[in-house]
Amino acid sequence: MTFNDTQTPFRSIQMRARAAIVVVIALSPALALATSTGLNNIPTADTPGHREVVFQGFVNLTDEKSDDQFAGFKTGLHSSEHRFEWGLDTRLGDNDPRVAVFQAKYAVQPWETLPTVAVGAANMAVTPSDRDKVGQPFKFLVLTQDFGWLRGHAGYGFQQNNNAAFFGLDKTVTLFDRALMLRTDAIQIQDESQWLGSAGFIYFLQDNLAVESWVSQPFDNGKPTYTLKLNLIFKY
Repeated sequence: MTFNDTQTPFRSIQMRARAAIVVVIALSPALALATSTGLNNIPTADTPGHREVVFQGFVNLTDEKSDDQFAGFKTGLHSSEHRFEWGLDTRLGDNDPRVAVFQAKYAVQPWETLPTVAVGAANMAVTPSDRDKVGQPFKFLVLTQDFGWLRGHAGYGFQQNNNAAFFGLDKTVTLFDRALMLRTDAIQIQDESQWLGSAGFIYFLQDNLAVESWVSQPFDNGKPTYTLKLNLIFKY
């Protein structure tokens, strides 16, 4: 989706902050991705705004292991109809490998009424030893379509021994004169052996401050994971 003149609820979010959403799946270490803009657990064709930087801190809470803590940033650059994103993040826990992983994305909407197309890669560690700790890169192709009353997303990710189809929906409403996005998604995990579903929201407390939270639940087996995240958005 490009930033054009079409007016939808989500356009107001883009104009106010161009939200940055995390892609983190704690249940599968190979899918602990860098913070590519997306919904709860999937990437989308969205990117931060031109010369916007988003600083993020977030935590995953689960009964199955100690809490996962992360910090990172991402930024966007636009050139005509082309949009770029890059960023990095790392785990902060005392028992976690403190490895910086990078992510990058390119998005374009060739025809205004058709979906925005994005290609990217996340969880990109620099050295072989770092990749042994955090897993291989996750490369993806994703389509995002704005239907007016809601938006849909669908794509496929490529990762060694962990390919994954994914899809999601989001809907934006106004709460106390601020944008509230409700969102849900599903992605294959554990090398396509089961699906992980999620539901959550992002709410803009101020133009440069957003809070988000969601719950993720495997379809077949596994306990839920709860994620809480804070976004600080600045223009440079």
